[in-house]
Amino acid sequence: MMIYRANDYKIKWLLCGLVLGIVTTLFLPKLLLTNQVTLNTNLEYSNTNIERRFAQYSKWPIFLSDLSYDINAWRSRCWLNQKTLPTENSDQYYKTNYTKYSVCQKVIGEIKSIYDIKTKVAEVQYPSAFAEKIKKIFNNDEDLYAKALKQELHFVINKYSFEHTVYNPLRGRRPVQQPEVPIDQYLKETMNKTSQSCDLCNYQNMTAMDSLGRMENRYAYSAANAFKFDQWHSMFMPREHDVTKLTFEQLKDVYTLAWKWIRAVHKQSPAHRFPTLLWDSLPHGGASQVHPHIHTTVHSDHYYGQFESIRSTAEQYYRDYKSVEGHQQTNYFRALQDVHAALNLSLSLGGITVFTPITSRKEYDIVVLAENFDERLIEVIYTILQGYFIKLKQYSFSSCLYLQPLSSKTDDQGSTPVYFRIIPRGQASSLLSEVSSLDLLSIYNVNTLPSNLFAEVATWFKPK
Repeated sequence: MMIYRANDYKIKWLLCGLVLGIVTTLFLPKLLLTNQVTLNTNLEYSNTNIERRFAQYSKWPIFLSDLSYDINAWRSRCWLNQKTLPTENSDQYYKTNYTKYSVCQKVIGEIKSIYDIKTKVAEVQYPSAFAEKIKKIFNNDEDLYAKALKQELHFVINKYSFEHTVYNPLRGRRPVQQPEVPIDQYLKETMNKTSQSCDLCNYQNMTAMDSLGRMENRYAYSAANAFKFDQWHSMFMPREHDVTKLTFEQLKDVYTLAWKWIRAVHKQSPAHRFPTLLWDSLPHGGASQVHPHIHTTVHSDHYYGQFESIRSTAEQYYRDYKSVEGHQQTNYFRALQDVHAALNLSLSLGGITVFTPITSRKEYDIVVLAENFDERLIEVIYTILQGYFIKLKQYSFSSCLYLQPLSSKTDDQGSTPVYFRIIPRGQASSLLSEVSSLDLLSIYNVNTLPSNLFAEVATWFKPK
């Protein structure tokens, strides 16, 4: 009996294996093929979405430099005018009973719609010998030493662009190696030495031209870049070799000539619609030549990646809030302006707004938004440059100027304001780099609060 039962079990298992083999052979390939088709369909659908989002923009409300709320009502009913950044602790930043006022609710909602702002405390313990050294750094100021033991870190992230900045003002008090050559001496020696053999001074013989030929006016001239990074890429320079001696009239001629070339490019090739002007000052700022020169390009299809990402951010913000009842603003750039005005970080100059961004990339980061590219904007840029040179002693910098898209048949879809930004590049005579792995690969590390910089910048534009 045991033998027969064992044989029965073997037969049953053989039959089960046979049936499973037949099912696997007949149906598994079809199942895999169906899944593959579904997977391919999803991939195609995903790729289509990515392409459509990149290529299509809405027609946003026009950018205007005036605020979309009553700033006086905000200041009198809501904001305590602190010299820091608002966090989740509303008692420190907003006035009593602020929630009953609609202007407070709307502006705070606008701030929160773009930014996440938090303050965290990092505790530090110093051995006695090191503690004495730290105290000397603070000139034996007990309050500063107490802050060093419990350091406040302000984190600000833009929830759309993911620009992310951490502020720790105490880091700005760290001992830093001073340049071996004083900045005034470096500038004088560098200008004297390089002016003797400057290719850009000898532009008629030592610079290239593009198909539009050489352009010149009283104080400026053009030259094609010998090693281009775009199809339409030229440079515009003042006749003045020393950037610190640049006058307003000279800078105006440089920008005027660049604008003339941009329009000539677009006339010859209407597909090229996106003008960019980039300026690096002095070798420490990334310039290959000491002579000031502004790289100017006109790109087709879209802006370069970094500004196109901001433009894409603006589109996403518009889509998120265009149908939200009571939301202050759907033009992203105007919303940025609203936020920085609320935090006392912006200055309105009639069609032009200057602000110190709460997602700064370096200590003296300044942004300008303008309704138009005109002489008044050039005056603002020149004033900022003079402030950099005379007040901040920052001679090495990098800046961008993105002009509005040139005419098209898309009815001004995705049309940005004129956007200027300038960022310092450290001491011109220093061997130390001004950036680190933090700035390049993780988070912007800034040691001065935007309110401190704005207090200085505001003085540059006071009537004389």
